[in-house]
Amino acid sequence: MKTIKALFLLGTLLFAACSSDRQDNPAVNNMLAELLENKNLFKLQAELNNNKNNLSDIKFLYYEMYCGQAFNNLEKSSYCADILLDKYKKQLNDTVIAEILQVKADNYVRNYHYKEAADAYSLLLEQYKTVLNDEEIANYENIKSLFGTLSAVKPQQMHKRTDAEIKTYRNLFNHLMTPVKCGIADEFIFDSGANISTITDSCAKKMGLTIYESDISVNTATDAKLKSRLAVADSFYVGDILFENVVFLVVPAGQMSFPQVNYEVHGIIGFPVLYQMEEIRIRNDGRITVPKTSESRNLNNMFLSGLDPVVLLTSHNDTLICLFDTGASTSELSKRYYETHRTEVEQNGTLQTRRRGGGGGIVEVEEYELKDFPYTIGTKSSVLPKISVILQEYDFVKHFDGNLGQDVITQFNEMILNFKYMYIDFE
Repeated sequence: MKTIKALFLLGTLLFAACSSDRQDNPAVNNMLAELLENKNLFKLQAELNNNKNNLSDIKFLYYEMYCGQAFNNLEKSSYCADILLDKYKKQLNDTVIAEILQVKADNYVRNYHYKEAADAYSLLLEQYKTVLNDEEIANYENIKSLFGTLSAVKPQQMHKRTDAEIKTYRNLFNHLMTPVKCGIADEFIFDSGANISTITDSCAKKMGLTIYESDISVNTATDAKLKSRLAVADSFYVGDILFENVVFLVVPAGQMSFPQVNYEVHGIIGFPVLYQMEEIRIRNDGRITVPKTSESRNLNNMFLSGLDPVVLLTSHNDTLICLFDTGASTSELSKRYYETHRTEVEQNGTLQTRRRGGGGGIVEVEEYELKDFPYTIGTKSSVLPKISVILQEYDFVKHFDGNLGQDVITQFNEMILNFKYMYIDFE
């Protein structure tokens, strides 16, 4: 769940000499480290495959561990992590061991093994705290508290025996609203950008969820930090699909309401639920289809950064890496994009003020607006009539060129979000 820490430390050796017959090519290693730091996992995977003979066993396992995690081969990722710790631990320094433990913990989270994740973070904090900065320590403590609270909760399970169809609609704010049921029926936002599903305290009580007291904080799209409790639904329906042991963040109703526009959200269906569906097809006619069997395509244009889907797209002659967020009503380009394309943005864009909303409320920000933004994702190309370029750096998007939302999805008859074969495509 945590951002991959900076790895590209020129002049500093993170690893001791390796026992493999192959030796590290310093230029290759520096290139791969920089790609990892910048979260360009698409290129990292390609370059790693091309440079196997230029890396020692330790370095190859290290980068392969991250690639396996990003492209949803958790078995490979955890295997590489275990080999590094079992066979090569004496040749690794504490900084690298801490990173490997974080990968193992995140893999446990992706598999809904909360106790194992909490234990991994506890070990990280107990034995390797000296290589962490204050921000990292606070972040790990928060995550450990979250999963420690859930230690006795069984892994989430989905029951999908046939192709499932869910009737949805888009509200006035272009959020995709999905029918849910847990004792009572309601409608929650369908949001791949939410790392954990969320529910208001009043709705959690009405649905009879088991509430766990905790003292954890979560970030929002406006970088506000919200204090939250946790809740678990023993059984929870999304449409007609039954899930067991679904975890929710519980927040006061006021933190998910927007009185300025008379809008209130009761809950959000987040990444852990969507991820277990494996393949999701979102149609413009108000239907979500979840096939029993996922379709393989000759595409590999998505990876996961923590619990965030990241998609590869092209625009003009640029290759961009953007978050993909079904809960965002509109797309936007990041400050990183602005800094790379400053002259073009300032010449062709219009500076304006926009109200920006998130779980922490609404704030006003300055940004540029670009017209007629062309892009290609998967097998399809289109043009967004307008897109914002934000000037403030937000943690959730600082490593990426932007965040894609519903305005991209609605340009096509159907969007395919596939977590099994790691691609996004359109029909």
